[in-house]
Amino acid sequence: MARWYKVPEAESILWRYMDFTKFVSLLSTKTLYFPSAVCFDDIWEGAKGLRKNKWLWDEFFLDSFRNSLRTIPTNIRPPLSDEEIESEAIRMLRELEEGGELDRKRTFISCWHENEFESEAMWKLYSSSVNNAIAIRTTYEGLYQALGRDPEIEIGRVEYVDLHSDFVDLNAAFWRKQKSFEHEREVRALLMKPEHIELGLAIPCNIEKLIERVIVSPLAPKWFFELVDDVSTTYGFKLTIEKSSLIQDVFF
Repeated sequence: MARWYKVPEAESILWRYMDFTKFVSLLSTKTLYFPSAVCFDDIWEGAKGLRKNKWLWDEFFLDSFRNSLRTIPTNIRPPLSDEEIESEAIRMLRELEEGGELDRKRTFISCWHENEFESEAMWKLYSSSVNNAIAIRTTYEGLYQALGRDPEIEIGRVEYVDLHSDFVDLNAAFWRKQKSFEHEREVRALLMKPEHIELGLAIPCNIEKLIERVIVSPLAPKWFFELVDDVSTTYGFKLTIEKSSLIQDVFF
């Protein structure tokens, strides 16, 4: 089937910025946490358009449902009256709306930043305290392998669109975001679990395959660097731990 997203090249560099507690959780549980889409602060997550334009969306699908109901072969279903067609079309539209809300609860996402270089902006955006933060560096292939090459987990680039003037296809809602977020350059691992209505899923993860290196915050003190190293060793991992490239001696 055609994908609704683009798959990054195998060696595309991915970053995950996090605070220290999430890093410890990753090592101790050997799982990668996928929060439900309803947990995201981003109100645009899973959106198909703006509420003020929804009447256009509704009219399109109501017309589509009406036409489909009128053309059902009579050997499958007796012809419907105009009133019955309208009632059924409205019911189908309501189910479509309810499905969109439900999809936010049963879609689980791990977000990554695609960039050849470390990002100062990402340090600030995705760590609760820049003094107490680390970044994991991996590749698309590393993430794919670490998650066991699970065919249920889709990994791809987010496409940024202008939702002020456009709608998102039904099946692409979690692969499209508003243009305002384009700076995130997001690659996401996405898992849909219709039977799970939870706040998140902890997915088993091969830490050695996932983590190419660990980068310590540019504002972290020396003792924090040593702590990250000690904790990694305590949980049985020998990881490459480096200081941020944003801290360098320069001249003027």
